[in-house]
Formats: sequence, C-alpha cells, structure tokens
Amino acid sequence: MTTWYEEAFRPGSEIKGKWHGHIYIVERIIGAGSNGIVALVRKGSSRFALKAGYETVDHQSEINSLVAITRKDNSFRNYLIDNDDMTVKGKDISFYVMRYIEGQTISDYLQKRGQDWIYVIGTNLLRKLTEIHQSGFVFGDLKAENMIVSGYGAVDLIDFGGVTPKGRAIKQLTEVYDRGFWSMGERVAEESYDLFSFAILLLKSLDHRNRFAGFTKMLPQNRELDQLTAIMRENKLAQQLSPFLLKALRGEFASSAEALRMWQRLVSGRKASAPKLKMPWLKICFAASVFLFAFTVYMMYG
Repeated sequence: MTTWYEEAFRPGSEIKGKWHGHIYIVERIIGAGSNGIVALVRKGSSRFALKAGYETVDHQSEINSLVAITRKDNSFRNYLIDNDDMTVKGKDISFYVMRYIEGQTISDYLQKRGQDWIYVIGTNLLRKLTEIHQSGFVFGDLKAENMIVSGYGAVDLIDFGGVTPKGRAIKQLTEVYDRGFWSMGERVAEESYDLFSFAILLLKSLDHRNRFAGFTKMLPQNRELDQLTAIMRENKLAQQLSPFLLKALRGEFASSAEALRMWQRLVSGRKASAPKLKMPWLKICFAASVFLFAFTVYMMYG
C-alpha cells in the first residue's frame, strides 16, 4: 500500500501550497525521521528543502517555533522560506520550506580537514544555540544528524523537530545526547540541556574508538561521568577543552551566552589547520626547483 508521503514526494511530482499557491517540484527525498520527511525541491531555478510532518499537531508546533525564532534579528532570519498546507488524498498536510544547504556531517568534516577545526565549529554552533535560547526556545534534539558543516566551519541546524519552549518537557531526544540517559539532569527545556548535548556531540565527534555505540547497551546505573572523562583524557583536543566540557556536562553554566564566552576564551589563539591539498603540485614544483638548482651547479662546476 502506497503511503501519502510516497505519493507526495515521488520525484517529479508537484507540491502546491493550499493558501499561498507556491508550486514546488520534487527532486528526491533527502531525509526521513521519526517526526517527518524532507525532500529536495525546486521552484524555478532555485532549490530548497521541504519538510512535511507525519503528525499535524506536532508538525504545526514545530513550524510555530521556527516562525518565532526566524522573526528575530539573528542568523535564522532568512532560514524559513514558506509554510503552508498541501492536499494529499483529500487530507491537508502542513509543510515548511527552508534554505537548502549542502555540507557534511561534523565527523566527515573533521576527518577531512583535521580535528582542530572543532574550535571553529564549536564557536559557530554555540552562537546558533545562543540565538535559539534568546528567542525563548531550546533546540532539544541536538545531535550530529541534525546539523551540517560547510565552508570554513559554518554550522547549520537542519531539523527543528525537537525545538521546545523553555520550561516545558523536552519533546524529542536521542539517548546518548540526553542528560536523562546519563542520570545527570531532568528532561526539561533549559539552556543547560542543549549545552549537555553540545558537550556529548563534541566528545562523540573526537572519539575514534566509537565507544558511544556501546553506552546504549549498558544498564542505566553503569553509565557515569567517568566514562566521558576517560574519552577526554585519551584525546589531546578533548583534554584541552575539558574545563568547558566538564562544566557543560555538570550543568554549571548559567546560560549559553556564558558558555560561549568561556569557549571563546578557551580557544582564543588556537588555529584550525589549513585544508589538506588534494593535488601534490607544490611538492612537484619544489622537487623540480631542486633538480634545476642541482643541474645548474653541476654545469657550472662539474
């Protein structure tokens, strides 16, 4: 049996907004999660990402939160392009359209560019979280899959399904990023909740031994902070960042703005490595110059 989203998101199909009348042509599905599906769409010569939710009430709540955040004078102000309903098999399905951003996962980016790019990525991600918090919300489900990295460490958050108004119960989470999973705090939408997830995200990205996969199999009483500090001790960069990471894991920051200030002091003066060259042309030129120099000396004195 064909589901409504398989029909609506078939490549080449047309999505027309019921209220605004904008028409989008589906190119392909680029993501699907527990709360919705995302497709790459085209409108004229421009490409966007369009997300439709499985549950109307939950998805409308996500749209309302995103609208509130993008109304502020921050980096999200041009993120939301459109929000409307589409009619599929006689049923109205809410959707929103956002900028389509090409990039990589944080792990792939660090593997390609070098782990010390974590300084830049961390700064940019904390700025994003601070903007969300200052808008009265908590991101909630912060994890590697819900962000992409591009250019010189630019960060974009790409799934707002877990965004929750401050003070309410977190509505969407992923176990290892959740402080409740570690028995280190409540599942309440507080700035400290996102900062805990931020610390886990960095540790997970720097951990080459993939130990986080094993943590989900442990009994709750066996999960403890010492397992996370062990990862810090074994990684040079994580060890340098440990004063910040420990404070974030323990919920000791009063706000994300305070966390950002400490992060900036901690990484001040630390530089990310230059991108690795794909072509060895510099080495070839250097070798050629050495050869020419040796040949010239031979001709003069040989």
